[in-house]
Amino acid sequence: MKIKKIKLLKALALTGAFGIVATVPVIVSSCSSTDNNGGTGNNNNQGGGNGGNTDTQQQTITPKLKADVTTQGALSKIYDTTAKEDTNTLIAKDIKANPETYFENGADLKSIEGWTVTVDGNFDSAASWEGQTYDEWSKTANIKKGVYEQTSAQLNIASLKDLKSQLSTSEQIKKLCEDSNLTFSDATEYKVQNQLGFTDGDLLHVNVTAKQNTTNLVMDVAIPVSDLNLKITGLKVSVSKTENQTGNNVAEVKDLTTNFTYNIGINDTVKEITPTAVLAQDKTDANKVLKALGYATEAANVYTLDNDKLSDALGLYNCKFEAVSSKATNEANKYTVTLKATPNDGYVWENGTKDAKEVSFVATLNDK
Repeated sequence: MKIKKIKLLKALALTGAFGIVATVPVIVSSCSSTDNNGGTGNNNNQGGGNGGNTDTQQQTITPKLKADVTTQGALSKIYDTTAKEDTNTLIAKDIKANPETYFENGADLKSIEGWTVTVDGNFDSAASWEGQTYDEWSKTANIKKGVYEQTSAQLNIASLKDLKSQLSTSEQIKKLCEDSNLTFSDATEYKVQNQLGFTDGDLLHVNVTAKQNTTNLVMDVAIPVSDLNLKITGLKVSVSKTENQTGNNVAEVKDLTTNFTYNIGINDTVKEITPTAVLAQDKTDANKVLKALGYATEAANVYTLDNDKLSDALGLYNCKFEAVSSKATNEANKYTVTLKATPNDGYVWENGTKDAKEVSFVATLNDK
């Protein structure tokens, strides 16, 4: 028994020894790792400071512009109808606000303060459109008006001057007019005249003249701005360097180029509707109200909405519409008519989305 007891004590002592030895490498490794990443003693950290973590060291980020950039939004993000800011400045603002859209490393740039952007799109002003202002020529007697149809193709332009160059021949201008329901037999010598006009934030007006025998035709061709895509090959972008004392910095780059496409979105603001007379029992039936307003037809109790007429009336272009409801308001004979509007293929809202949304207008429905 005594011998067995001695052997047992030896075995326990031996096991305990290995147990201690087994834990030593773990402790050593842990200490070594900590020493390499911080502390105030001699270690591998050459960055200085107390933290010593290389992740917190100041870095300089070199902007990497995407080869192709496609984005969308309101007209106001690329064109100032008041001419206070040019297109280069507006695009530069959008780049600064949304660097992830334009740069491969945009997320890194967004967190850095102090860098600026300049843009050179080789834009030209609207100076190529000379002559009378829209306020002047739109008052011409017997002027014929048309709106570019929803079924017509979108127009890709590099600038307003480029738009004019695309309308340099009589045949090109004639096609624009015909696509806008302005068709005249035997009309010739189509020309664009005077300055462009902008109305309601969503229509571009082009003044066109033509000759029909001895008659001089004057036309107002209205193009929804959502039918325009700004497409620029080789847009130049430059970024200034920063010299921040804390945080990261941005390296200076000059004349980086990208192929830039901007899809102008649909403005969802609706205009007022001309009052009409409706049977009392029909005032809460949206389809019947739309028919009474002249924006729908009916056959065998099936209603078909006229998207072009609704677009023109509401100022809401390049959408398909569905009737939703017509509800009385607190005012006599005033009804809120709600529609579901869905952008056509290839079109988006000003916020870049393309899902259906409900839009409403107030109609005055007098008793019939």
